[in-house]
Amino acid sequence: MMEKRERAVLSGEIKTILKRVSRTLYLSVKILPEPVKTHMGLGYLLCRAMDTVVDTPGVSEAAKLEILSLMRGIDKPANAAALVDKVRALASAPSHHGERELLQKFAKIAEVYEAFPHSERRFFSALLDGVASGMEMDVRSFPAGQATALKTQKDLEFYCGCMGGEPGRFWARLYREAIRNDSRSVSHFPSEDDAFMIGSALQMTNVLKDMAADIRIGRCYIPQEDLDGRGLKPADLADPENMERLREITNKWMFWALDRFDQSEAFVAAIPKTELALRAAVIWPVYWAMDTLAEAAHSNLIDPAGRPRIRRSRIYSTIAATPPLLLSNTAFARGYRFRRETLIVSITRGQHEGRAI
Repeated sequence: MMEKRERAVLSGEIKTILKRVSRTLYLSVKILPEPVKTHMGLGYLLCRAMDTVVDTPGVSEAAKLEILSLMRGIDKPANAAALVDKVRALASAPSHHGERELLQKFAKIAEVYEAFPHSERRFFSALLDGVASGMEMDVRSFPAGQATALKTQKDLEFYCGCMGGEPGRFWARLYREAIRNDSRSVSHFPSEDDAFMIGSALQMTNVLKDMAADIRIGRCYIPQEDLDGRGLKPADLADPENMERLREITNKWMFWALDRFDQSEAFVAAIPKTELALRAAVIWPVYWAMDTLAEAAHSNLIDPAGRPRIRRSRIYSTIAATPPLLLSNTAFARGYRFRRETLIVSITRGQHEGRAI
């Protein structure tokens, strides 16, 4: 690792952008020690910039794919310069203020990346390649103006692996390097495979909670082979009245996410209790995702007004209750298992209520 005086760091201006585009991610990153904080924050912003470009209306498929390709090759100065120019040209398009600012100031984000020595850029290569693969799938699978679904369950699993699993591996690698600084005996923990599964589950949570908004721009991540079993087409999901026909499918994918979140107990236990910030930055997103899924289990996921969202007060109450979890794997596991049972009850109750209707 670099000496502290040489480290690339996120400026206050870039931290503000991070806060505006993801409030919960910002809270998790904010508490991390350097250099993990800058790696995590920068990795997220690079990926969020790609996501913003892919979601920008009026940009051709070819232009989006070119930007994704340039992001994969951001190590090359010519690619980085071209990328900054192309992103800047799109900066006025996003409707979300934070995303507009992200694109407007992308050159400053690229400068932070360029300040890393090549030995540290290796952390980003697999991350950017994996996420770019998921976004290429978005571009190619969802032609503008058409309501289209992913074809198979394997497609959705692959997508969640690219968009969440690869960031999870990135997360585990950064943690391992940070832990090695204090304990040279650590060689392979925390597990990248566990992190991949947790990250995939986090992405599935996003897929489910954002379903209504995605459907209205023609993107149906629920596979067509699932919809076929219920006699549904992607266009049918624009009608909130069809939620109960969809409920069995969304419940299946909630259980899919839950199976992967179960790896979080081993992942947290592998982080030394001396690394308080690293532990907290895993515990929070897992707990918040489980709470979100519990809300999703009895929400109308295809009604824009029914988007599941945990209250801000719940976010801060989780933070306030964190100290005992940092020093006890048992305490974390107890909190996780309580949420697990709550989620299972919510799924079962939501399914029964739907049948009663």
